[in-house]
Amino acid sequence: MSTVFLYCAAIGGTILVLQFLMLLLGAGGDGDGGHTHAGGDLGDGHVDIGHDQASFLKLLSLQTVSTFATFFGLIGLATEGLAWSPIAVVGAATMAGAAALWFVTRLMHGLARLQSSGTVNLKNAIGHTANVYLRIPPHGQGHGRVMLQVQGRTVECTAVSRGDEIPTGAEVRVIEHKDDDMLVVEPA
Repeated sequence: MSTVFLYCAAIGGTILVLQFLMLLLGAGGDGDGGHTHAGGDLGDGHVDIGHDQASFLKLLSLQTVSTFATFFGLIGLATEGLAWSPIAVVGAATMAGAAALWFVTRLMHGLARLQSSGTVNLKNAIGHTANVYLRIPPHGQGHGRVMLQVQGRTVECTAVSRGDEIPTGAEVRVIEHKDDDMLVVEPA
């Protein structure tokens, strides 16, 4: 049984170290963030198979399996050296591997929640107030500039008015999002 534990620890540990080094070199990123595309294809060679099955299969990634194998092998070798019974050795090794698998899965899930695309969606600006810092001409005859807080960021956008001219320093309310960074505003 020592040979099995040794191979598990060596192979699993090698894979973990290689994954860590690849991550440090930037080779471990996800190309599209795992977004689901039409037809259930995730675009990265994976297929969306449903929530319950997908939750279980997330446990079976190369990272979690190599973590299980590493700790299974290390604890198996350690407890075997203590002259425990074979059943106790296998039980302890399996429990240690399962605990490591659970810990890494929870850790990766927590890290995935920290991920953000960094893109500000200006549709979220509708209803927010902004400050005019470059006057806005009347009745859409030109555009000015406003500064506002959206999604926890201060952004600068082009703004037009459907009504009268809005002077620099005035407070306005965003009523519509038009193009890329064009907002329609009115006095607040």
